[in-house]
Formats: sequence, C-alpha cells, structure tokens
Amino acid sequence: MLNLKDKLLKAGLVTEEQVKKAEQQAPAPRSNPEPDSPLPKFAPLPGSKAHQQAESRKQLELDRQLRELVQHAQVPLEPGTHTFYFVTRKARLRRLELSDAQARQLEEGVLAVVERPDPGQIDHALVPAEVAERLLALSEKAVRFLAREGAKVGFVSDDEIKSRQGEADEPDA
Repeated sequence: MLNLKDKLLKAGLVTEEQVKKAEQQAPAPRSNPEPDSPLPKFAPLPGSKAHQQAESRKQLELDRQLRELVQHAQVPLEPGTHTFYFVTRKARLRRLELSDAQARQLEEGVLAVVERPDPGQIDHALVPAEVAERLLALSEKAVRFLAREGAKVGFVSDDEIKSRQGEADEPDA
C-alpha cells in the first residue's frame, strides 16, 4: 500500500526534490496526536465522590487558614473567678474561667471567643476583635462570641431564652 507521498510522485504531481524539501521542513510525526480542541472540564456533580473529595479539600484548607490565624493571635487565658459562658456550634453552653479583666474585655468587644480547628477536635481560644472579624469573613461559624456594634455574635436575647423555654415546656402533641 502506497502512502500519499509515493502516490503523488507516481502521478507526477511532485518531484523528488520537492519531496526531500518537504521532509526536511516537516515536523516528526507524533505517536499519540492530541485532539484539536480538548474537552472542557466540568465541576463534579453534587453527591459524587469527586465532589465530596473537592469539598473535603476546601474544608481542610479553610481549617488550616483558621488554625494559623488563631495560633498567631491567640491571647493566653488568665484563670480567674469570673465564669464566662458562650454557645458552641452544637448549641451547647461552654464556659471559661477568666480573670475579671479578660471577662470585661470580652463584654466590651476587645476580645472574642473563636474556634481553633485542631486535627481531630475543635478547641476554643481568645483572640483580639480584629482577628475575629477576619475569621468571620472566612467562616461565620468560627467566631463563637464577639460583642460588636449592631450585631452581637454569640449573644442570646432574653426573648430568645423565653421562646426556647416555652418550646421546652410544651408537651409533644
């Protein structure tokens, strides 16, 4: 079976000279030619294993960023007689035994209680309010208590407490 070059020579459409010149200028043939236009990559479908892996990678990166921010700005706890309560993600009350000065700083919005996502567990720490604001921008769930103008994170109003108590007192129908 003749290739195109031989067929063109046999038909007299090209000369030997033209064939040699073309061979010198032509690139070497590829064993695996690439397609002309690569197929676009789509995001994995929600619920698929690839989607779950991508979400897991995002969460690990977010946890790493949060952990680094908290570790660099963490304020050492000053143990004292003042018990300061805050609410966790699971709506449970946790407490910190703090000095009166640190408790006052929390109430004034100078300090904040935030989560520090360590591998295998979530711990809580005190950080300056500026750092808590940066953490809020990354993840609203990371800040557990921050007193600030207009929107107080971690506070439970009296009305909310009463409505929760009312829900708890009602018998199931």
